[in-house]
Amino acid sequence: MTESLFYFLSKPSLWFSSQKRIILLSHMRSRSSVLSHIVGSSPHISGYSELSISYAKYSGLLKQKLVLSKDDAAFDKKAFLFDKILHNAFDFDGVRYLNGSRCKNLIMLRDPESTIRSIVTMGRKNGNPKYSNVEWAVHYYTERVTKLVEIGSQLNEFFFIESDRIVDDTEALLHELSGFIGLPSALSSEYRQFSRTGQRRSGDTSVHIHAGRVVRTTTNEHLTLPKGALASARMVHRQAINRLSRAACNGNLQTVAV
Repeated sequence: MTESLFYFLSKPSLWFSSQKRIILLSHMRSRSSVLSHIVGSSPHISGYSELSISYAKYSGLLKQKLVLSKDDAAFDKKAFLFDKILHNAFDFDGVRYLNGSRCKNLIMLRDPESTIRSIVTMGRKNGNPKYSNVEWAVHYYTERVTKLVEIGSQLNEFFFIESDRIVDDTEALLHELSGFIGLPSALSSEYRQFSRTGQRRSGDTSVHIHAGRVVRTTTNEHLTLPKGALASARMVHRQAINRLSRAACNGNLQTVAV
């Protein structure tokens, strides 16, 4: 805490910097790391990973500035600050800030089969008994997607992304997303490597994140899930797709200068 205070005092501009924010609301193993790297590679955006900051209090916004300022030499020149939130515990307390004029909101979902297989595979690879448990992964997915629908129903506007579009319809998706954010140049499917790329607690730790471009990966079909385990997750996902697709403002896009 003392170290953070001294850092803020040494950089008073942090208190008064007027960057806007891009908040990606999603869930684990949704391809959020790839999208985050694409977004963070824009010269207008600072942030490319999961910061694991709780935004329930205003201090979370200050902490985001602190973390990104330390990690990005050009922080003060960036128009937008980016973070992704993948867990209910880190969400904002309500949507007041998200509905402000200085925040662009993205919501992304991936299908339950691919997501849960990926969570469990990751858990077994890293020796994490919680993530290795199929029942826990199903519970996490259903709870998180339910919360995302709840948040989406309260937002004035948001851009909705079905995760498969990142690999199946990359260029069109990035053009639409660039327009929604209001970037002066379109996002590229090729992205940079950053100081925390591939590190634990910062997103995807697989070799694929180091590719520097969007690549199609396997969906862990070798992992057999218990019969009926996905029933609740499939229903929640299906309802979420319908509700979020209707509520999203993907068609209301600004012009991108390319």
